[in-house]
Amino acid sequence: MNTVSLQFTVVTNPDSFVGFEYYIKSGCAFEADKFASVFRLNRADINTEDILGVEHAVAGLKAGECLMVSHSVPE
Repeated sequence: MNTVSLQFTVVTNPDSFVGFEYYIKSGCAFEADKFASVFRLNRADINTEDILGVEHAVAGLKAGECLMVSHSVPE
């Protein structure tokens, strides 16, 4: 049903953040199935265009950068 939205931000120092966050390092790929598993989401519910957006953003990361990915579920 694609009801879960993804948001992402490029960061350079993920160790300085507090709390549980999902980071993808430069040179790594975004695995939507793994992301869904970590947050106990149904993979089919994640917006396909958002997944493509995260994959595109990860491909554009520079050395030393990480992508912090979060999600939201409508109430």
